[in-house]
Amino acid sequence: MSPRDYISINGVLATPSADIDTIDRLRAGYARQDMRVRDLRPLHIAAHLDLLATTFERMFGYRPTLSPAMVAAWCSELLTRNRYPAKGSCCVTALLLPTERAGRIAADLVLIGKEILLDSNYSVRPIQPSASIEHYTLTFGDLPTSAAFEANEAALMRARYRDQIEGSHVVLRTDDEGILLAAGTAPLFAVKGRSVITTSLLYGAPKSVERQLTIDAVMRAEIPLQEDILSMEMITECDELFFADYRGLTSIERIGQVRYMSLMVDQIIKAIR
Repeated sequence: MSPRDYISINGVLATPSADIDTIDRLRAGYARQDMRVRDLRPLHIAAHLDLLATTFERMFGYRPTLSPAMVAAWCSELLTRNRYPAKGSCCVTALLLPTERAGRIAADLVLIGKEILLDSNYSVRPIQPSASIEHYTLTFGDLPTSAAFEANEAALMRARYRDQIEGSHVVLRTDDEGILLAAGTAPLFAVKGRSVITTSLLYGAPKSVERQLTIDAVMRAEIPLQEDILSMEMITECDELFFADYRGLTSIERIGQVRYMSLMVDQIIKAIR
């Protein structure tokens, strides 16, 4: 973020250096959503804002009211001011920060323009990262909070230091029973034979907009889907591993010496809307 870049705070544009208080409050924890934006308009914004408000309520006991139309307009204004292209796709990160108004808890919505994406639609990423597996717990389960993103970054740093990893890499998180929950903060999927397998939300898989988009696409493509448990023992028998986020679908190349193919992601991505 350069000094000329703006962030949006409740629809008011400001430079980060001009609002040090907001930057300092990031350390107190927040709810987070990374939203894919096309032609300056966030996709699936109502679903993103609902999950953002739900996460904030779980964290701080207060559910803010967020207008999809208003937030979409704030996103467009922010990206236009920051000179993003009017056509094409990018990412905007939405943060809900706790604040106090009239002696009660409230929320400030901060929007930050992030990377410009090469494809206008959700796509299969050309990068195929390697992966390692680690067990660690999160304060608020798999809700998209600052704690979840920070824990993932810490796990990735540990893996790189421990295994001397170079290149693109992700950490697959498990619970204490060896159930695979996520690739970082993104929902994880596996392919075995002709079926797609993913851990159910009931067992701790992260709820996300992209998870539901992927499940809908799998069903639309008439591919058998199993929402149950994806365990560490099962993945050695799987043909393909991939995860879903605002970019689209990313195939995992290998875990240790076990290598995976990229079989169904192209078929699934065509059915994502």
